[in-house]
Amino acid sequence: MAKHNSNATAERVTSPGADPHAGEAATIDAPVLAGSRLARLAGNSRVRAGVVLVLFAIVCFALYHEIEVTSWHEVRVALAQTRSDQIALALLGTAISYFALTGYDVLALRHLGAVRIPFSTVALTSFVSQAFTFNFGFGILTGGAVRMRLYGAAGVKPDHILATSVFAALAIWTGIAAVAGLSLVIAPDVAETVLSMPEAGARALGFALIGLVLWSWWYTATRRPKIPGLDVPAPDGTVTGLALLVGATDIVASGFALWALLPSEVTLSFPAFLVIFVSAIALGVISHVPGGLGVFEGIILLALPTAPASGLLASLLLFRFIYYLLPMGLAAGALAFLELRERQEALAKHAKRLGSSLGASIPLVSAILVFLGGFILMVSGSLPAEHHRMAILRYAVPLPFVEASHFVASIAGTLLLIVAYGLARRLESAWRVATTLLLLGAAFSLLKGIDYEEAVVCLTIAGLLIAGNRWFYRKGGVLSGALQPSEILAIGLASITSIWIGFIAFRDVAYDDTLWWDFAYRGDASRFLRATVGIAVTVLITVVYRLINRAAPARNTASREELDTARSIAAASEFAHANLALIGDKRFLFNAEKTGFVMFGTQGSSWIAMGDPIVNGDDDEVAALVWQFKELVDRNSGVPAFYQVSSENLPIYLDAGFSMVKLGEEAWVDLGAFTLDGAEGRKLRHAMSKAQRTGATFEVVPAANVTPVLPELRRVSDAWLKERKQKEKGFSLGYWTDAYMTQHDIAIVRINGRIAAFANIWRSANRNEMSIDIMRVRHEAPNGTMDFLFTALMDYAKTERYHWFNLGMAPLSGLPRHRLAPLWSRMATWISRHGDRFYKFEGLRSFKSKFRPEWRPKYLAYPSGVLLPQILIDVTTLIATAPSRARTEETT
Repeated sequence: MAKHNSNATAERVTSPGADPHAGEAATIDAPVLAGSRLARLAGNSRVRAGVVLVLFAIVCFALYHEIEVTSWHEVRVALAQTRSDQIALALLGTAISYFALTGYDVLALRHLGAVRIPFSTVALTSFVSQAFTFNFGFGILTGGAVRMRLYGAAGVKPDHILATSVFAALAIWTGIAAVAGLSLVIAPDVAETVLSMPEAGARALGFALIGLVLWSWWYTATRRPKIPGLDVPAPDGTVTGLALLVGATDIVASGFALWALLPSEVTLSFPAFLVIFVSAIALGVISHVPGGLGVFEGIILLALPTAPASGLLASLLLFRFIYYLLPMGLAAGALAFLELRERQEALAKHAKRLGSSLGASIPLVSAILVFLGGFILMVSGSLPAEHHRMAILRYAVPLPFVEASHFVASIAGTLLLIVAYGLARRLESAWRVATTLLLLGAAFSLLKGIDYEEAVVCLTIAGLLIAGNRWFYRKGGVLSGALQPSEILAIGLASITSIWIGFIAFRDVAYDDTLWWDFAYRGDASRFLRATVGIAVTVLITVVYRLINRAAPARNTASREELDTARSIAAASEFAHANLALIGDKRFLFNAEKTGFVMFGTQGSSWIAMGDPIVNGDDDEVAALVWQFKELVDRNSGVPAFYQVSSENLPIYLDAGFSMVKLGEEAWVDLGAFTLDGAEGRKLRHAMSKAQRTGATFEVVPAANVTPVLPELRRVSDAWLKERKQKEKGFSLGYWTDAYMTQHDIAIVRINGRIAAFANIWRSANRNEMSIDIMRVRHEAPNGTMDFLFTALMDYAKTERYHWFNLGMAPLSGLPRHRLAPLWSRMATWISRHGDRFYKFEGLRSFKSKFRPEWRPKYLAYPSGVLLPQILIDVTTLIATAPSRARTEETT
């Protein structure tokens, strides 16, 4: 297991057997020294490659024969027998070795007079670059890039960085030569086993290496030669001596880390083991395998034939983890932290932009992920555990904890399904419960069967929830709100699916009563049965609780004080539809100055505002009330919508994040252009004359005089409803109550003195607009009666100097009929064509078109496309059912 690594490029600037430390440093220099004398002395590349392949094949063959009789079970046993003090000594040796590596950079930078940088930066750069190169090799792409990146950011010049690398390489080689020489002198007998060299020859080689080191020290201190390829002088004697000490410390410490992990059967002294360690390093570098993987292990196994192979392999695996993988993980984390910190502002800006674009979808996405996380926990509880994991677990976790963890994890999964719907409503309580359940689910997944996959999923989702916690701010209980059919269906399907999977997994198990009480590490079927009961009971209790404790529907009525305030604002409004506030079936949201309001009703989770805000001011006040209403709905975990809004305010709703669909068009008659004279008024004059010949007369009864005619008006209204088999509607229309009818003037058509038709009149301020609301006609009234009523009323409005007469909306009219039109438009067009048996869509528009109106579109403003069907259903419900209670109270 070569401590360091090199590659083909690095070999051109290092001698055969180069130390792994030197391999990384020299690799950085390769581009600069490619044409230098050292590169030319490297020899033929094909020959080198052949030698490397032959050496690697020999070592692999020998390694295979050494371990072919060793089983993985024996290695695991040896790993378990490793003492904690051995691991502690290995960690100490690793720490000393990596700390010593920083000495090369410190000495080189000071010798070169480079810009002074903090020791912490030097230590971190050296550690990260060495850790990357030791594990991956290709130093020019890994460790070299790290040095250039970090030192360059600190202000060190590129030539100084390259010179530092060369200096480190020379210092490392000096240190390894010194350690090898001393080891051969102290323990020459080991060389006979590793190098097939007699003791005398080994001792002579040791003295030669020591002499070479001393000569190099003297030569560089007295001659100060230039470093090849760079115009930089060699260090003086003091720096060279310190570098020699640092290099020796590095090699000794790394060798000690492995020596401390060797099994007790290995009785070699530490100096003797250093001979083997240094030889393994050199051969590992020559092999050019990243980290010397395989080659290093083979040399150690061959050099210690008397030691058990399983124990040696366990020691080598631990050394590989402690000296290579652990520092690599720390280095990767440190480098990632540095990069993120440097890009903190840019990342924060991108995160803010991403959060703004995805913000509205975060609660929905979180709800989906939490639901899936809960389903995964339930399915995991329905499947048998991995036997090899349970074999490990039985030695660490008592059986009662395993049984309880399995049951609780399944219950946590079920609760996550339930809580997910609270997240979609942005409830803070749902966020807290979901986060807690996910963390518990992760812990219990590990305790019930080392199910780390489920634990990772739970922790990941919990992390996402924690990161997006600001989106969950609404108050309310996690089980509050109406229980939706879609919610019951989704939870039921998920629960049934997980149980079905369990029955399939255990279809070969013979079920009997004893299974319920069978507690064992391999009692998967029993645990599944108990979890199934827990899931079913949890779902049942939750559904029953929500049905029993569901909140009573909010009453869409206002107080007397609120009605009086709304009446005064509506009286000053230039829009006649403000009179809808006086019906009594709505609630109000006023602005701070009490100069405007939003009238609305609630149905289920939908909060429906009727029309645009009524404001006696500018557009800014309209926008403010739109946002105020949206905030109110948001605080109450509802869904906001505005029904029948005008095109003039579309930018306001779009800015507030609403989507728009066209509901139909409203007919506005310009009274300035309205006339009964000439060719344009011929048809209307004809209708008027025809009605008058039947004895029809028109009059407007002031509100103060309505009470005497109220009984006859009621009879006309009741007969009209009975003949059409209809009930009163509300919300967007007025409905009969004595109090409401006496608030407005009434337009009446009499035939021979008897009331044949009537309509109550809405008036706006400044004579801007006149309109009607409740309109009724007797069944036996002659044809053309309603034409007479509307024509006479418009003529009256013109006489009263009103600007516009509003005939009301023609639903589903004016929608695009192109094949590429939106889905809603195509559906609405189909309904308007084929739904005349239920509602006279085409007939209503045709009737209003007689008066040559200006058609103005009306829209529904709603939050998103997926909510459109539910909002339309809730609006229809409000219109169909709102007045029933009020009318009953009035008639009694």
